[in-house]
Amino acid sequence: MRRPAPRWFAPLLAAPLLLAGCGDQTNNKSEKTGSNEEVGTPQPTARVEEAPDPLPALRAGTSAPAEHAELKAALAAYRVEGEAEYLEVKIAVTGDDLSLDWDRLHIELADAAPGAVGVMATGTGATEAVLQIRRPKSPARPEALRGALYARRWDAGKNGWVRVPFAAEGAPALADDAGLQARWAEAMAQVLGDAWNEPHPWKQFASGRILTWLKGQPGSKSLAGADLLRNRPPRADLTQLMDTTTGVLSMQEALQHDRGLRLPRAEGPRTVAIADCKPPPLAAHPFAAMQAALPNPGGGTVEALAAVTPAEFWYARVDDVRLLLRLLDEADTWITPVVQVLQQNPEDRGLTARYQRQLGLRRSDLTRLFGHTVVGEVAVVGSDPYLREGTDVTLIFALKQPEVFDAELARQLEGYRGEIAGVETTTVTLSGVPVQRAADPSGQIRQHRARVGELAFVSNSPGALARVLAAAQGQAPRLADEPDLKYMLARDPGTHQALAFLSDKFIAAVVGPQQKILAARRQEALAELLVPGYAALLHGWLFGHAPKDTKELTAAGLLAADELKHADGAAITFAPGQAARSSWGSPDALTPLIDLPPLEKVSAVERDAYDNFARTYQTYWQQFIDPVAIRLDVRDEAASAVADVDVRVLPLISATDYSEIASIVGDSRVTVTAQDRGLSAVWAVGADSGLRRDMDQLMRTLTGKGDVGLGWLGDWVMLGVDDRAGLVGLLSQWDDTAQLPPKRERDALQDLELWRSVGKFPVYAIAEVKNPTMLVATLAALKTTVESVAPGMVEWGEVARHRDLPIVRIGVSPGAPLLPDQAIARAFGIHYVQTGAAIVVGLDRPTITRVIDDLLDGRLPKPGAATDPQFVVQTRTEVGAPLWTALLWMLQGQANTATKSALRSAEILLRGDPQATANAGGLARLGLSYFGFAPLNAHGTPEFVLRPEGAADPLQGSAIAPTFPALPIPGSPIERLMQRLTAIRGEVSFDKEPDAAGPNARSLHTKFSIHLGPQAP
Repeated sequence: MRRPAPRWFAPLLAAPLLLAGCGDQTNNKSEKTGSNEEVGTPQPTARVEEAPDPLPALRAGTSAPAEHAELKAALAAYRVEGEAEYLEVKIAVTGDDLSLDWDRLHIELADAAPGAVGVMATGTGATEAVLQIRRPKSPARPEALRGALYARRWDAGKNGWVRVPFAAEGAPALADDAGLQARWAEAMAQVLGDAWNEPHPWKQFASGRILTWLKGQPGSKSLAGADLLRNRPPRADLTQLMDTTTGVLSMQEALQHDRGLRLPRAEGPRTVAIADCKPPPLAAHPFAAMQAALPNPGGGTVEALAAVTPAEFWYARVDDVRLLLRLLDEADTWITPVVQVLQQNPEDRGLTARYQRQLGLRRSDLTRLFGHTVVGEVAVVGSDPYLREGTDVTLIFALKQPEVFDAELARQLEGYRGEIAGVETTTVTLSGVPVQRAADPSGQIRQHRARVGELAFVSNSPGALARVLAAAQGQAPRLADEPDLKYMLARDPGTHQALAFLSDKFIAAVVGPQQKILAARRQEALAELLVPGYAALLHGWLFGHAPKDTKELTAAGLLAADELKHADGAAITFAPGQAARSSWGSPDALTPLIDLPPLEKVSAVERDAYDNFARTYQTYWQQFIDPVAIRLDVRDEAASAVADVDVRVLPLISATDYSEIASIVGDSRVTVTAQDRGLSAVWAVGADSGLRRDMDQLMRTLTGKGDVGLGWLGDWVMLGVDDRAGLVGLLSQWDDTAQLPPKRERDALQDLELWRSVGKFPVYAIAEVKNPTMLVATLAALKTTVESVAPGMVEWGEVARHRDLPIVRIGVSPGAPLLPDQAIARAFGIHYVQTGAAIVVGLDRPTITRVIDDLLDGRLPKPGAATDPQFVVQTRTEVGAPLWTALLWMLQGQANTATKSALRSAEILLRGDPQATANAGGLARLGLSYFGFAPLNAHGTPEFVLRPEGAADPLQGSAIAPTFPALPIPGSPIERLMQRLTAIRGEVSFDKEPDAAGPNARSLHTKFSIHLGPQAP
């Protein structure tokens, strides 16, 4: 689906126009327009900064649920089935309690033992809450039950948690209810299967498996023929498995519901030739002709290791392995965890450890071994982008001391032999080259080593290494010979410490039928590999302990014998507490696609699904659409460093957001001076951009006049936030994710303190002025419109002067009707200043004066040259400053929100195997074995405990009762990020390409400079 063009520029320009239009052109005759020279621009002067306001304190502590009065309950029914007993509890719900939004999965039971599982069968609005409870059999029939429920309730504009205790006295009304087990199962399946409130693949599996398990229980045939599968959702669409942008979680949920219900796969016979699956059409760009039209066609730097890289592989090269190790350290320390937080998937898949182990290498030893005296350049290459699931990784080393290299690799492999049983070394031949192979039966070690001349190759994949060796010997197409790489090297000549490249052929392979259909089959195989572990966890939920072995699991009716093999017949080996394994790999490390048997025949269903993907490829799958070149250089500066990242994506094709943004900025460029504090973004505005047309229409609609518009607007607009305490002040008034929720005595619109915080918020907007006369006409028309629409509601006037420029304030009149408090009118106002060269709008007056100083001292943006960017964003702050604090709070809030999914995973593991998850290490190991990942809390560790309301982090509590500690949390990824990042500057431009690429062909060019502070000890 083509998304509409982004219009977020419009409010940026509308703010200075609308607000400045309220200015009193009559009463402020001293206010001048025109160039800075016309208003007597002073020379740069020493600035007088006002004393900074103190930062508001972070509200720490625990947000415990409110306590509700105890409700009277009744034991309605009872039943014993084997070693379990079932209870039905009914509670009358009246009055305001009818609006309670119940947590139906968490029921707190007094003296609950492992294996006690309760669920609320009714939902919000029911006049009677019905609880279904399954727990280990009691010595005698119970005659009392106490516990508590959890629910959300709106109170004073907030949606807070409430703990609702209940107590039941007396014997069950129905002592032997034959249908009770079925009612518990159906309620449990319904709640677990709620993908909206309880999304998780295991819960979808458990929802279906509980129903099929019930059908095998004694007495199930007496359930009046109930079809327990009647409400099953539709099967997962195979097309979605081939769509890279599809959420993996949602697809796994759908697949696991099928597995839980034991629905068979119905793809049909595989009789269609893979050649009949046509890949999406990819434009053949004339790179040779484009290169010939460059100023220096032969000016590109040669990439020597690309000459031994297959043409269809991705490629990453560093000129010194120490840089590679440094980048890996930064990624592990804060980059990967923070990205996971922002993507709302806080989980540790152990990728670094996984690939190190497979390759038989240890990063801790590599620095000593691979200094610049032992190896030269190093490249890392691979055939697909599925790093998380499992991919091939091949390292290529340019050797300087081969003997030292070989001896050290052998020593590292010996270290793994002491940790992993059964590592054996053999010699195989790949592409005519002898290869030393070291592997163990579990697949944890998959090292393949070879030498060709002065190059050494270490790979975790025999298939990938065979292709690399073929390219190294000239037996297969090589990346160095590809015209797109040659062009990109010549397009931006120069040497760089690191280069990564995604070629046309790599992209074609990723979206081609061979890889796409095989990747979809592997996802299906992963769903099958997850079943034994999922069943073992369900055993723990139902019986309070993990199964001792597979026999106990199958005897309980939770796993069938035929589920220990794939649909294709491949065997699955499994033991409780360990990962299921097969020729497809294991949940924590699937077999690389390149090592699976190549496809020759596919089913008609697979062909049709792929054809549908191919038709919608350009619309839905835009993650890799063009050749991409990424260059990196790191400069050390005393105790800090600067990382310069340069990315070019070529060409910029139609039907993307990039082309829409390019249509806004047009051909205009902008020069932006370095910023010493705060956050700002500057856009060039093209002369014929759609933005100007949109704003012209907005102005004419607002004023009813056809002769006003943006003819006055110059070549750039700017939006910024100053580094002032007001930034944190406003955040503290609203934020409830990183701190205790703010307490309000009255509605937000009547909250004077909140309005004062808004008035001090240090945001500002600036637009360049090229035609002051037209600006005056436009402002006058807007002023007339405001006065006619809201007479007497707004007052404005000059409130101060700064460097001989009047500062005008526009605010609500204290006498305006319906104003709850006259003090609000004084607390909040909008200020604007016209310097002649620009118009500035903001809320906080000290912020305005600082911006004026920047403008009058020559620090405003300027029209740029052809090599300058079209969009610039930059930020700079320091530890403890307001902007630093606000970013810290916001990132921690994101982490706290993201941890809700981790809490769901942790609860499944904790209840599924209480013994194995007694410590963080055990929980992490079980998560990797059963889920393929270990859940991480908001401060980056797999530490969780089980409470009545669900899983909790010992430091930050649970979703129902969160605790907010002081920030930053020591040792957390966010603390490491905030200590490392001191400034960022990003530049974006859309550069014209040679005419051979097409008359309007452009490329996306981004540059980022990331300033890194000292590393924490």
